[in-house]
Amino acid sequence: MRLGTVIGRVTLTLKEPVYSAGSLLLVQPFTRDQFAAAARAMPKATPTAPLAPGSSLVVFDELGANIGSVIGFTEGAEASQPFPGDAPVDAYCACLVDQVDYQPPR
Repeated sequence: MRLGTVIGRVTLTLKEPVYSAGSLLLVQPFTRDQFAAAARAMPKATPTAPLAPGSSLVVFDELGANIGSVIGFTEGAEASQPFPGDAPVDAYCACLVDQVDYQPPR
């Protein structure tokens, strides 16, 4: 599981039936540098800014995440596990994160 910030929504003109229960979000994954910068700034800060250039991805969400939310998401084969059949999903929102506590390695 990785963490990221929701930076947008994806709007579809034609929706795959498997997507009817949720929405598609544009997510910017956290980088190691963001965690380290947040740890230096405040012990319990959430590393939401600045966003790393590129590397954003589309995540399927059934939990109701909004723009600016911090989420935990899975990728690959694990992302399609919540669906009963074949699903064209590469990333799945597994949780909404309230707080991130990060202790950098020594």
